[in-house]
Amino acid sequence: MDASTTSPLIQPIATAELLVPLIEAVRSATEVCLDTEADSLHHYHEKVCLLQFTLTAPDGGASNFLVDTLAGLDLQPLFTTLKDKPLILHGADYDLRMLKGDFGFTPCSIFDTMLAARIAGQTGLGLDALVGRYAGRQLDHGAQKADWSQRPLPPRLLSYAVEDTSHLPLISGKLREELAALGRTEWHRQQCAQLIELCSVVRERNPDEVWRVKGSFNLDGQRLAILRELWTWRDKEASDWDRPPYMVFNNDKLLELADWAAKNPRGDLNQGPVLPKRWPPRRFRTLHEALQKARALPESEWPQPPPRPKRPPFNPHFAPRMTRLRAARDAIAKELKLDASILAPNAQLETIAGLSPGQSENFKAVERWLPWQSDVLGRALLAALQNPS
Repeated sequence: MDASTTSPLIQPIATAELLVPLIEAVRSATEVCLDTEADSLHHYHEKVCLLQFTLTAPDGGASNFLVDTLAGLDLQPLFTTLKDKPLILHGADYDLRMLKGDFGFTPCSIFDTMLAARIAGQTGLGLDALVGRYAGRQLDHGAQKADWSQRPLPPRLLSYAVEDTSHLPLISGKLREELAALGRTEWHRQQCAQLIELCSVVRERNPDEVWRVKGSFNLDGQRLAILRELWTWRDKEASDWDRPPYMVFNNDKLLELADWAAKNPRGDLNQGPVLPKRWPPRRFRTLHEALQKARALPESEWPQPPPRPKRPPFNPHFAPRMTRLRAARDAIAKELKLDASILAPNAQLETIAGLSPGQSENFKAVERWLPWQSDVLGRALLAALQNPS
């Protein structure tokens, strides 16, 4: 059922009393569609600002709910109820990581509509494309970069938030039918289970590596020392201001300033790279202090360039194997009318080319390899490895 029919504007749940009916509705729901909205584009301390639900009742009716996660509610009873419920999400990767990081929540199973569309061989994978295909509607794109931490949320954002889940019952139902008709339901189930596992691990920032921004690989020790100090300065400025670091200084400017400072050890900032004119005086001062600190570091305290990746010993069989493996994969992808990377990305084929497994059982050593891939590709890949002609 399409729950997107016109209805009164839904206000986010912001009290414990109003949360109770939602928990009861989740408990009895036959389908639970979920989405999140966060504020990473507007704040340093990224957080979930809103939860969106569309719940399908046993009688087939659908209800939409919004939850204000910034209202200070105890949401553990809600997540306890959700824990044993299969969830329907679109592009679940980011949502799962945010739910794990902010609430310690990991679902038992999911149905990812973006992943389902990809496995079904569709080209338009965004929610707007799927809504257009199955519901004949066009979503509002203007709210995608909104600040979801603002309160109260304006009517336009509330409507946008509801539409993020209200179409999912219809879309997921259609995609389930397509996957079943193609014999790919189990592919999708395995991919979704793997996604849950990958997103259940909270990523920790390595303090020795996090400041090594793109473009810094070939910098010498002095420039790396300056870059590290500038990155630390920017991170503190962004944290104190509660804005994303790029709003202080983008990475290209960090690299430019590090290079200029190394070339001009006594240079005046006023003569250096162009800086934002609207900075408060304090920020210019702390930047100057950061550069002075970096310039004063003795060479013994300069960070070392990262070690270059070790190349595996030359294997004359590797390139021919890759050619045969790609050809075997691409032929099956063409037959199935799928993007070849869905069956196996090149990184997995490279591992297989190096291992040269003699039987399907050995594919388990390939990172993120799933049983369905062995079923679909295993025989062809083994034949490609064993027959150099």
